[in-house]
Amino acid sequence: MATKEQVSNELVKMGFSDSDSEALADCMVTGNSLSWVNSDPVTDEMLELLNKFIEVNNAEVQVNVEELATRGKYVWKVRKK
Repeated sequence: MATKEQVSNELVKMGFSDSDSEALADCMVTGNSLSWVNSDPVTDEMLELLNKFIEVNNAEVQVNVEELATRGKYVWKVRKK
């Protein structure tokens, strides 16, 4: 696995915000679990790219993003597999 900065940069290229990318990169590189809520947009296409990235890089994390449509927010849950 690459460094946190390298992973974060790749995630930004996929369209994820800087804050989401940094949190995801930390979890993917260190294997930590983390949950957060924010309003940065997330699309199905972005999540598809993320899942492929996780698979290709053998990251030991599972990502779940739930949209709170009535509030315009997203709940992120990243857990170690």
